[in-house]
Amino acid sequence: TNLGVLDVGHKGLHIVELASGVTEAELRAATEATVV
Repeated sequence: TNLGVLDVGHKGLHIVELASGVTEAELRAATEATVV
């Protein structure tokens, strides 16, 4: 996504890398998927 690089796992999305200037909280707020 434009917010970062994510891997899809069995229990949800795994954050690989956040885009410059994006916080983990912003990414979590922008998706309905589970971020683990």
